[in-house]
Parts: sequence; structure tokens; C-alpha cells
Amino acid sequence: MRVETGPMQFGDDWSGVFIRGDNAFFFLKVCEAITASNPVSKRGLEELKQLLASAQIRPDMDVTKLKPFDDCVEEQCVKQRRNV
Repeated sequence: MRVETGPMQFGDDWSGVFIRGDNAFFFLKVCEAITASNPVSKRGLEELKQLLASAQIRPDMDVTKLKPFDDCVEEQCVKQRRNV
């Protein structure tokens, strides 16, 4: 199973955001553009803003639910992907 970029939660712990490498590279380039005072892609900043905001889970969101962190073992970690 491939875990996608987006909200993730271990058991009943606080939710967070997982960022896949390909998405992380894109957001790295957006951040580099900001810090270098280059023109910044509005789309890139909006995507990053939405991704970070997705750590605040709402009932209408798809969330990767995981076992409690201490129970996770490699690929058996992901329990289900469901709406909360």
C-alpha cells in the first residue's frame, strides 16, 4: 500500500501531515524561491497552505488511520484509509 501525501493519524494521537518525497521536493523549491526573493508560484503556496491545514482533521476528510505508533511494524502499520 502506498501512503499518499496528506493527513495521517496514529491511533488516537494528534493528527499530522505526511509529505511524500516528490511533494516535499516541490515544496522545497517553493520555499527556496521565497527565501531567494524570486517570484513565487501562488499555486505552490496555496497547495502548501492547504496541506499544512489538513493536519486539522474534519469529518469530511480522507485520513490515513494508523495503529498506535508503538504498535506499528513496517507495512502492517496502515490499518485503513477512511473518512472520519
